[in-house]
Amino acid sequence: MDLPNTKMWMIRAERDGAMVDHFLNEGIASLGWGEVGPIHPTDTKENVRRRLDVSYQYDKVGARPNIVGMLRRFSCDVQVGDAFITVDPQRRLYHVGVVRSGAEVGIHRWLDLATGKASNEPGYVRHVDWVKVIPWVSLSPAARRTLNGQLSHFRIRAEVSEEIRRLCA
Repeated sequence: MDLPNTKMWMIRAERDGAMVDHFLNEGIASLGWGEVGPIHPTDTKENVRRRLDVSYQYDKVGARPNIVGMLRRFSCDVQVGDAFITVDPQRRLYHVGVVRSGAEVGIHRWLDLATGKASNEPGYVRHVDWVKVIPWVSLSPAARRTLNGQLSHFRIRAEVSEEIRRLCA
């Protein structure tokens, strides 16, 4: 499948890919911190940061600038038609999808397949058509290093996006 020539984003499915099956089965991608509430393009970083401070008083203060950036990217910068990549580190696979909705905020139910425990958490969700699976080893070492960043959500550099598009064709 040819991917549209739009922006491409990494979206991690929790630590160690714990929610990857949920992403794929439900046709979604999600981020936590939903108690911050809807984020609009007119919301400043400071405004989002204040709401994060009120809602999540016990989170690590040093991580908050990164969280604010991720929330704003997920809510405002990602567009319908952009591509999402998520990683399944246990199976050594990358899943490629096309974003089909704007960001929604609410309580979302998911099942942790490792523990069998159901969870209801406030978060941000976008609907995604997961269309392609790429084996880990198909990507160049440089691309894998780029995708192995620490952030849960970030824009993928153009040269790595092009490599992924070639593998999806």
